[in-house]
Amino acid sequence: MKKRILLFALSALFLVPAYPHASEEQAVVEMKVKRVMLDPSAKTPTAVVILESVRDQKMVPIWIGSEEATSIAIEMENVATPRPNSHDLIRNILQGIGATIHRITITDIKNNIYYAIIAVRLKGQEFHIDSRPSDAIAVALRMKAPIYASAQVLAKATPLPSSEKTKGEFRKIRGGLRVQNLTAELAELFGVRRTSGVLVADVDAGSPASSAGLQRGDVIVNVGGRAVQKVGDLERLLGDSKKSGQIRVEVYRSGKTTPLLLDLSS
Repeated sequence: MKKRILLFALSALFLVPAYPHASEEQAVVEMKVKRVMLDPSAKTPTAVVILESVRDQKMVPIWIGSEEATSIAIEMENVATPRPNSHDLIRNILQGIGATIHRITITDIKNNIYYAIIAVRLKGQEFHIDSRPSDAIAVALRMKAPIYASAQVLAKATPLPSSEKTKGEFRKIRGGLRVQNLTAELAELFGVRRTSGVLVADVDAGSPASSAGLQRGDVIVNVGGRAVQKVGDLERLLGDSKKSGQIRVEVYRSGKTTPLLLDLSS
């Protein structure tokens, strides 16, 4: 009974199956979410989700709201939440009625506003739903759906903030880690309950950091018994460990501190 009610509500919302718009008929490029960050060039904290084309690594930044940025970030970092947020709710409703997301497409940019379409499949029919890109991306990540952008979006996309290279870019360091200084704004964005340490942005597959169990979203707070406040501290302490090979690393994860052993002997 509940399933029929949900199906009726969804059908009423969509009204009729939506056929491809002109923007859906153009060439599209598969993208992936590279990261969520703060725009270091903005005077007030502004979130940016950066998409990267799978084929040639061309980046498309999309400026989004802080709530949507947090929702994208917690899904990327596999952070458990006590209650479902709006995007979790959308996923639960779609899964509850047996619907799937075929893909989401960032279709156009007009007057610095990005447009997107969510392609939902239900009972053999496909519905194209107008959406903000941030919401579409957050739902796509939860539904494990592919993300695409039109060729014209890649052509029109605003370049990345010029100051990103010095302030916002993640730095690759020894051990196969890409890290960034943790700030109060980033802590709030990623739902981290501390404001000191170094945020792990990515971990190379098969690297010493990966073997040690370090994960994207971890905050490194201590290396070899010494506190880590910034990336420079981490680089120095890992550099000092070249002779010993192994070093104890403490990370803040899921509200608690976890010790790991990083082997840099190879």
